[in-house]
Amino acid sequence: MIDERTARVYEGVEREVNRKTYPESFPALPEVPVGRYTDPQFYDLEMKHFWRRTWLHAGHVSQIPEPGSFKLFSHLGLSIIISRDSEGEIHAFHNVCRHRGAALVTASQGTTRRFICPYHSWSYGLDGRLLGVPEERNFACINKAERPLVQVRCETMRGMIFVNLDNNALPLTEYFAATERELGDFPLEKMIVKDVITIEMGCNWKAAYDNFLEIYHVNTVHAKSIAPFLDSRSFLISLYKHGHARFATRKRGASTIFGTDLEIPEGPSALFKDHTIGLPMFPNNFIAIDPVAFGWQSWWPTSLGNSVMEFTLMGWENQSGVDDSPFWADMNKQVHAIAGEDLHLFGDLQRNLESGVLKGVLMGYQEQALYWYQEEIDRQIGIENIPEHLRIQQVLAAVAQD
Repeated sequence: MIDERTARVYEGVEREVNRKTYPESFPALPEVPVGRYTDPQFYDLEMKHFWRRTWLHAGHVSQIPEPGSFKLFSHLGLSIIISRDSEGEIHAFHNVCRHRGAALVTASQGTTRRFICPYHSWSYGLDGRLLGVPEERNFACINKAERPLVQVRCETMRGMIFVNLDNNALPLTEYFAATERELGDFPLEKMIVKDVITIEMGCNWKAAYDNFLEIYHVNTVHAKSIAPFLDSRSFLISLYKHGHARFATRKRGASTIFGTDLEIPEGPSALFKDHTIGLPMFPNNFIAIDPVAFGWQSWWPTSLGNSVMEFTLMGWENQSGVDDSPFWADMNKQVHAIAGEDLHLFGDLQRNLESGVLKGVLMGYQEQALYWYQEEIDRQIGIENIPEHLRIQQVLAAVAQD
């Protein structure tokens, strides 16, 4: 007996397979101004407004498994320490000594008893408290309690760690309520990080992100790698508030896209074995859930015309006693191979967007999630702050769900 939500997915997928025309009740999507991918003014608006006011993926709890564990979040010009204290609580701090601003941590992750500044040896606890100041007698009336590391708001969802520079932002559980609902019984919190792969993308971060939020290109670009495992006509899209979405795509011939003879772990329900469930999460995250393994993908701008994709490969803890490292090494190769099928397009794509030949980008029904997150960008920035020629028309709010 399947629940009502799951039944709607099966029905919706079947409806998409049989659909012959553009849905009558769905609005036509206006063109997206090309300047949103190429204009320095719009890039500055993004950097100033929404990146510093939204929840940013910073890792998974398995990357800081024990007291004293830490990792760095290093994107958007930020350096933030994510640490687990002696009580097991997770904290986030700006990687900035309260003396003269030196970086406390340079390693991407590790384990320590305290954070010691490499410049003058000021030391801080795992909870951010200032513990020690060498030659404290040389500082007039210093109060160590008043100089802890500067905290960053940090919360978790299903084992995933997020940070937010805005103390007034929605609680993470409210912000990702739709995503949690769509994860259903999938035990994401029981997975562990097997690998973190960073791939440079020679285009604006949104042009790269767009590529992973639609299935329209799969039969062309991934004809031999992904397409044989997915029924692209079944691609079902649901839009949710805060710029999030949910995709459901019927699988062909196997419960995992990684092969037909792999053991499927217990835990995920039939929905995740029959379908690839994709979850775009605003502003820059996407997962396509597979019961064997999948990547938590995040796209980060490095400049107006360049970006990186951080692919956090999620898998299950090895319980067999047999060395599984060859499997994960092969997964790494598959990630690079599939990404490579996209990457060779991006450089020319960005140059063409910058050429001025196109004034707008046309998007179809299967690309609605691309348009939806662009709408949310404008809502986050404040539509009144955006030059009129760079604005998105707000047309999808009427079809989005809670």
